[in-house]
Amino acid sequence: MVSFLSQFAMSISGFLATIVLTRTLGQEQYGAYVVVLSVLAWAAIAGNLGLTAAVRKRVSEATEGNFVVSGILAQIALYAIVAICLWFARPYLNSYMEIEATSILIVMLGVSLGVNLVRAVLQGQHLVHVSSILSPVEWTIRSIVQVTLVLAGFGIAGAFAGYVVGAIVAIVIGSCLVSVDYATPTREDFRQLRSYAQFSWLASVKGRTFLSMDTIILAFFVTNSLIGVYEVAWNLASLFAIFGSSITRTLFPEMSKISSERGVDGHVSGLLRVSLAYTGLIIIPGFAGAILVGDVVLTVYGSGFETGYYILLVLTFARLLYGYQSQFMNTIDAVDRPDLTFRINAVFVAINLTLNILLTAQFGWYGAATATTASAAVGLGLGYYYATNIMDVIVPVGEITKQWLAAGIMAAVVFVGRVAIEDSLPIVLVLIGVGAVVYLAALLALSQEFRTTVEDNLPGVVSVPGFK
Repeated sequence: MVSFLSQFAMSISGFLATIVLTRTLGQEQYGAYVVVLSVLAWAAIAGNLGLTAAVRKRVSEATEGNFVVSGILAQIALYAIVAICLWFARPYLNSYMEIEATSILIVMLGVSLGVNLVRAVLQGQHLVHVSSILSPVEWTIRSIVQVTLVLAGFGIAGAFAGYVVGAIVAIVIGSCLVSVDYATPTREDFRQLRSYAQFSWLASVKGRTFLSMDTIILAFFVTNSLIGVYEVAWNLASLFAIFGSSITRTLFPEMSKISSERGVDGHVSGLLRVSLAYTGLIIIPGFAGAILVGDVVLTVYGSGFETGYYILLVLTFARLLYGYQSQFMNTIDAVDRPDLTFRINAVFVAINLTLNILLTAQFGWYGAATATTASAAVGLGLGYYYATNIMDVIVPVGEITKQWLAAGIMAAVVFVGRVAIEDSLPIVLVLIGVGAVVYLAALLALSQEFRTTVEDNLPGVVSVPGFK
């Protein structure tokens, strides 16, 4: 719950900041900012090479070894190599990004790698709730600084400065909460990190491929203005997926510890079932809501952004598929089978890259969105297949179906409201609130498991009539 609420707070601060940035910078400059962030994300993969995943895994196992210090030293070395390469490639990078931003890109890379490593250590030390709090802290500080500087007239430079300041604050706070053994790490510590990272690095590529390969490819075929609209639609779709990602982060260290102590047993299978049962809790009604009112919601970002309505629908569905895929991949990684996720990731990246090039060249941003969705579907199928090879997989079809039924009831109410009442942004925002209440009430009525879960997680002094 702490993880979800933290992600929600982060998303809200980012949502509000994005509105200011798009309205102040305009589609062209905001699109340039998005392209720089996409290049940063790929540079971060080269500067990490699966290291944070390896640190999280080895620290979570509670075995002998100083994986915190060894991870820090390895991260510093990787960053230095990538930063030098970026500096020498700056003429080409600046030309691609259409902005002289390589220097700030190198600075942003350093703070990005730092905050990701701090989060990985905290999660490995079973402090997922503490790690989760860093995200809204970082994004809130980033948003405040960005909005302040952009409104003060610093333009896109203010957006970059906010990114750096927010990450630095998160690093400082997180570092104070990490438990560090200052003993000299051994050669074996580095070997164990490498043994996991040699497979997990492709997971970073896969994740980034899903998140921004379409943006990278789009930069070759469309203007920064359209990329800005596309990225807004993607961010809105990602807002619905935060609950599923919170489940992923929370369950990984628990699954990892259980499997390292007792092997792959019914407890791990049970946690996988729970993750599948609740991954769609928010994104399923979010998808239904996007169909009904997504065009109006996009207007909050400014004139012209409503053109991303159909892109929003496709990307939200892609996010739904990817959410379920992530639960399978997360479980396979947690039980120390990164070799299997390596195979899935290799196929995912190959399909995503190929389809993005082919479809984007032919159909523009609709092709990019379709490529993202298709690769998520393939990844989901492969994740399920490999998970069934190493454990008993129970897919909670009944619970997922009830979530769709509740979303259908919600959609009916919102549709009637939109048809019967004036079609404006304030009215639509009210309908969204009404829809959320209807969905929750419908799901409570339909699902005994959901009622029990809510009851079990309410404070002891609170009792909801009819739950038992």
